[in-house]
Amino acid sequence: MQRYAVEARIFNNGKIVAKVRSAEDGETNRVENKEMCDVWVDVFDSKSEADDFCKQYLKA
Repeated sequence: MQRYAVEARIFNNGKIVAKVRSAEDGETNRVENKEMCDVWVDVFDSKSEADDFCKQYLKA
């Protein structure tokens, strides 16, 4: 079954960049703290769910 991931980069200055991509095998929700941004990954079972979630990031 194809799964989709929303990958959002939230930069220290408040800028947000988000995209929908195919999830990797076994990929789960996670957050990584990097020097210039936090990277949030949320995994969904359908592309429409992922698209709707991604739109919420882009409204901010």
